[in-house]
Amino acid sequence: MTTQTKLDQGWIAALSDRTGEPAWLRERRLAAWGRFTELPVPAYERTRLKESQFEDFAPAQGSGPVRSWDELPAALREQVGDPAGRALVVLANGRAVYRQLPEALPEGVVITDLATAVREHAVLVEPRLLVRGEQGLDNKVTALSGALHTGGLFVYVPKGVAVPVPVEYILWMDESGVAVGDVALIVTEARAEVTVLETAVSAPGVERSARFGLIDVFPGEDARVVCGNVQAFGQGVQSLVVRRVLPAPRSHVDWVAAEFGAELSVNEMDSRLDGRGSEVRALGVFFAGDRQHIDLEMRMIHTGRETASDILVRGVVRDQGRAVYGPYTLIKHDAKDSTGFQRGNTLVLDPQARAYSIPQLHVQEDEVQGAGHAATVGKVDPEQLFYLQSRGLTLQQARRLIVDGFFYPVTDHIPVEALKTRVMAMVERKMSA
Repeated sequence: MTTQTKLDQGWIAALSDRTGEPAWLRERRLAAWGRFTELPVPAYERTRLKESQFEDFAPAQGSGPVRSWDELPAALREQVGDPAGRALVVLANGRAVYRQLPEALPEGVVITDLATAVREHAVLVEPRLLVRGEQGLDNKVTALSGALHTGGLFVYVPKGVAVPVPVEYILWMDESGVAVGDVALIVTEARAEVTVLETAVSAPGVERSARFGLIDVFPGEDARVVCGNVQAFGQGVQSLVVRRVLPAPRSHVDWVAAEFGAELSVNEMDSRLDGRGSEVRALGVFFAGDRQHIDLEMRMIHTGRETASDILVRGVVRDQGRAVYGPYTLIKHDAKDSTGFQRGNTLVLDPQARAYSIPQLHVQEDEVQGAGHAATVGKVDPEQLFYLQSRGLTLQQARRLIVDGFFYPVTDHIPVEALKTRVMAMVERKMSA
């Protein structure tokens, strides 16, 4: 195991040598590192990133696979819950350590960690891994994820098949001062259906660590895909993740982003609606407290005709938390009969908390079905608090009830009950902190 303590091209090459990966992947990994060194730090309007937030880390040492669920860290098992009957792929410090699948999966379905998929399903992986059309590895986060990744997820669903249970992608960190990279590929053929739920958590006491993630989704024609994430890292972790989808004609994708943890989190969701009649809906929930900074960027780029996008986000900031909500919708010329809508609301609970809403809507095509945006940032109505307290609630109980009701328009639309329950539990935890 390496004792090198700095991320550089030599470490990236040594990683490739140790894993024995094929030449095509080694070439792409090194190319990704080259892109990383060339690209500037991403510029977000209200989130300032520095070079040190990409470079001042050691590579994670990681750990080997375990044979049973009970061998995983107790803190992880407690947060994930009972594994019975679930489809799980667990990464610890960027490396796959545990996989569990239901006894009966439909024929042809592949659910595995990325390294195994590269070895055993290269014909499915090679055309898509770290290759995304003209977009490619277009920013420092995607490039570093591609270069650094030591693990990830691969899901493949054949034509006309529906996966009966959600695929759960668990990311666990318990090393301090390290950077981990992961890449997930979700691929479906025509008329397939799958739900993928990501949970990111860390052990108490982890400090100065970072996750750089890339999730690419490739739905086939008429496919239905749900991708949800719950980010609940501790305060000592920064999370920079890019999630992308390239939907085929008439496919439908639901993004669900739930951001609760990390000292700094940037969740960038990019949807390129090229396939005619494709639809993408993005739901977002965030809750920033203490000195957290959460940035939720959602882009919908319409190039295909009769495409539809919808963004619905609600967030809360308290203490000295900071939050940025940056939706962007572009309906390009010739994307006729398309629709694109945005709605975002942020509730500010404390005087020192800050929230920024930066909606952008650009329509280059005259013949659209509809387009619009609305965004608000506001405080709790004192009259609502007074009314609830006059009915016997404490101030804390009244605030909690208002927050629960505030999130309801988003949580009520979450299409997976288990994810909805998890999100509401995190809201309760944040309110109780």
